[in-house]
Amino acid sequence: MSSAASTIDIASRRADFVAGRDIAHEPVSRLGLPEESGLPPHAAELFERFRRQYGFVPNWLAALAVNPDTASRLVAFYEHLFDPHRSRLTAAERELIAVVTSAANTCSYCVFNHTQSLATALGDTVRAQRIAQGWHHVRLDPKEAALAGIAEQLTREPGLVDDSALQRLHDLGFTREAVVEILEISAFFNYANRLTIALNVVPDDQFFSGRDRETS
Repeated sequence: MSSAASTIDIASRRADFVAGRDIAHEPVSRLGLPEESGLPPHAAELFERFRRQYGFVPNWLAALAVNPDTASRLVAFYEHLFDPHRSRLTAAERELIAVVTSAANTCSYCVFNHTQSLATALGDTVRAQRIAQGWHHVRLDPKEAALAGIAEQLTREPGLVDDSALQRLHDLGFTREAVVEILEISAFFNYANRLTIALNVVPDDQFFSGRDRETS
């Protein structure tokens, strides 16, 4: 093989690896993926629904579907929690909590995923990426800073969440119901992050193709 051809091959393999396609060397999940043809009806319907809505089945869903009931429970919880007709928060507030929680857990999959969703909600890709890289270095407004602070504290030091932390949220205009939802969203992502991290789920190609997505 010529030196030029070798360089092209190495560059191509590096690009494939970065995009999460080097499956032979990096499995999508530590426990593998289920055979779709063998999924029970409720899990097969989830796969088809995601395929219709997003054009593909995300790796997190495929990985969790090794236990179809786990996948089903997580999707039901997420879709109820992020239903804009039920939520007391804006889409940007929900996604900010998701990104900060996932970053505090160093869950790269969820950071990639929800940074795209935060960018869509904010209408600002650079700001979303800066928040994901380190929200303390971004000039957030008081509400944003309070949300980021409580999400990080609940993730890293939950025992230190006290009356004053919750009162600060209330003083900024969040109702008691909204405060509970704020805590619940961060708690949900702590749950989802830990599953994704433990399974070492590889980010989807779509995270690197510039397509915006809004799944967990």
